[in-house]
Amino acid sequence: MTDFQKEIITKYGKDKICIDGTHGLNSYDFNLYSVLVIDEHKNGIPVAFCFSNRSSEDAFKIYFSAIKKTVGKIETTTFMTDDAPAFYNAWSYVMGTVKNVLLCAWHVTRNWHQNLNKIKIPEKRKIVNIALKAVKDELCLETFSNLMKQFIEDLLNDPDTSEFGKYFQQNYAQRPEKWAYCYRKGLGINTNMYLESLHKKIKYHYFDGKHVRRLDVAIDGLLKLVRDLIFQCLIKITKKKLFPLINYQKL
Repeated sequence: MTDFQKEIITKYGKDKICIDGTHGLNSYDFNLYSVLVIDEHKNGIPVAFCFSNRSSEDAFKIYFSAIKKTVGKIETTTFMTDDAPAFYNAWSYVMGTVKNVLLCAWHVTRNWHQNLNKIKIPEKRKIVNIALKAVKDELCLETFSNLMKQFIEDLLNDPDTSEFGKYFQQNYAQRPEKWAYCYRKGLGINTNMYLESLHKKIKYHYFDGKHVRRLDVAIDGLLKLVRDLIFQCLIKITKKKLFPLINYQKL
């Protein structure tokens, strides 16, 4: 963590924490695990990086303990990650429990898409996919409950979709508060666009979409990313101070 990242996680970490891994950056099976916060401009800013060839709870405990040792305990309101329990289990062990624990929307959608092949008829697969999005995006809790009930009934009553229906019922129907948007109102975080944006920026802007053979080169790329984020933040702060002055002078 740079001094800039320490300042940012201390300032914004109490609101939201997003954690995810970026795979395929190097040839040595080391994955990059990033901790992000969201600033007042709704930008995702990475505040800590960890390269590891393990994704175990014990490994993440070491990672989060290092953060705690550096900046103190981070008591956040919202925690977003993928469906692997290791991230949150390690975070809650080191930092304490979190009120709102959310699943990353991109990971949820990807898991659904990967299991839609349980539906062999393409037309029905397409219809179910559209219905999944409608259920996930519904913001009214009452409407969502009705949609969910009808959706699961329709899936289970059709022999062509019953297998996917059982998968959905077993893995997601019992915990909609983790992935449905109606449970995220007021939290200011409907999607995982911050994580997606970071993945793309790291892979294609700083690493040119290539495997980085040497770990020190990868670390250098991440430091350049943080450097550029500092400049972007300074530009926004300068504009924020400048525009009111310009408007006042015009008046």
